[in-house]
Amino acid sequence: MSGKRRFCFWNKIESVTFSPMLPRLQLFQNEWVTFAAFFGMILILIALSEILRSRLRWTTESSRKFVHILVGICLLFSLFLFQSNTQPIILAIIFIFINGAALKMDRFAAMHATRRKSFGTVYFPVAYLILVLGWWDNPTALVVALLLLTFADTVATVVGESVHTPDKYVVWQDTKSVQGSIAMFLMSIALISGGIIFVSQCLGDPIPAPKFLIPKVLFIAFLATAAEAASSRGSDNLSVPFITVIGLDLFDSMAASNEISLLLVWIVATLIMSFTATYFKSLTNGGALGATVIGIFVFGIGGLEFLIPMSAFFILSSILSRLGKKRKIDRKHHFGKGAQRDIVQVFANGGIPMLLAIWYLYAPSQELYIIYLASLAAATADTWGTEIGFFSRKLPRSFTTFKQIPTGSSGGISIVGTLGSILGAAAIGGISYLFLEDLQLMILITSAGLAASLVDSLLGATVQANFECTECHELTELDRHCDLRANKVRGIRGFTNDTVNLLCTLSGAVMALAAMG
Repeated sequence: MSGKRRFCFWNKIESVTFSPMLPRLQLFQNEWVTFAAFFGMILILIALSEILRSRLRWTTESSRKFVHILVGICLLFSLFLFQSNTQPIILAIIFIFINGAALKMDRFAAMHATRRKSFGTVYFPVAYLILVLGWWDNPTALVVALLLLTFADTVATVVGESVHTPDKYVVWQDTKSVQGSIAMFLMSIALISGGIIFVSQCLGDPIPAPKFLIPKVLFIAFLATAAEAASSRGSDNLSVPFITVIGLDLFDSMAASNEISLLLVWIVATLIMSFTATYFKSLTNGGALGATVIGIFVFGIGGLEFLIPMSAFFILSSILSRLGKKRKIDRKHHFGKGAQRDIVQVFANGGIPMLLAIWYLYAPSQELYIIYLASLAAATADTWGTEIGFFSRKLPRSFTTFKQIPTGSSGGISIVGTLGSILGAAAIGGISYLFLEDLQLMILITSAGLAASLVDSLLGATVQANFECTECHELTELDRHCDLRANKVRGIRGFTNDTVNLLCTLSGAVMALAAMG
């Protein structure tokens, strides 16, 4: 391995008591008095918004945006009030509980009421907590992330709703508009540029040269827009700032290595490959968006060592999904998933590897790379086991009862499917040998992937939800069938095949970690 980069996140955590060196606005000599006054001001603003909502008869969306912007401005203001991040951390924790309780009890409608179920008011303070914990010593990251969190999404929503005939697209279960995404991108460009220049002026640093500033702004704006588009139920309040600060660190690391041009070329290549996959119906539009985000981070952080195993999983699994398409035609009807992968499936299989790659950005090590490979081996073993198992002439048997169950059912095993799992795990294990050149590690990665596929079968046979249609009485993994709510016959409602796949990739990583001691 080349042993790339970069930052040490743990050092950042250890330095949280240091000032980000922004100019201080000292309201009171004692910062705890300042904290009390600041906390009280936020509560007053929330109460004021509730009064205005009832008096002026604002819509719930209007009042929510009003609170969102006001609180966001307050959090930006907090960066100039406190010497350490102690008070901001406490503030974030308090509001996580307050907002969670308000949402649970349906209080403060001005703050959280929307036309759809949303957890955005809880994600907002969670995002603030992550930012002040990990990036308190990076004022540029803090300011830019909070600017995007406060203003960009609001503008995107307003523009999207103001267009009479928007070009709509669906990601997860949320309907977005192309016009809203364009507005998000353009607003992000303005906010990122302004934030970087503002912080540079505050710190007395020179403004970055255009050859660095322009690609940096465009890169972060693209990531923020993709994060917003790929989010659901208010999770953009978490994903946009998180992706923003990670993207800033990634860009700075690649700039230090003179790899900016390579990164920008790869973004274009990833977009072309992802949306080509939609043409061949391997991915939905949402799936292509998710694959693009994952591909950018995986390659940007780890280079070919990370990209080749990930690409092998995606390309070969997509080919297998296309084979025997006619035999798999009933899969979507019965199990909710067809050969075309949506964004949920993409993140269920690639989310854990992406997070491990991001971890590698801050704490690079061979051990973490092995864990990354093991998670991919798990995803590949599980996927190949399912896809190849469809060609078995015999019905699979339940992992727990060994009774025959319909082909494609979660929790089923067969000789053909098991051989597919072995081949999938071995494929990633074989690729790992190209970079690690260690037979024992190759066996470890393969074994972890295969064992994780068995964990997947166990979870699928026990805790994954299964239902019976109230109309046709057919057993299905869908909680709605024949346009009716189905009766649960086994497992935990909400514990879907995608949840099982996510835990499968996680278990592969955990097993590799345990094996290495």
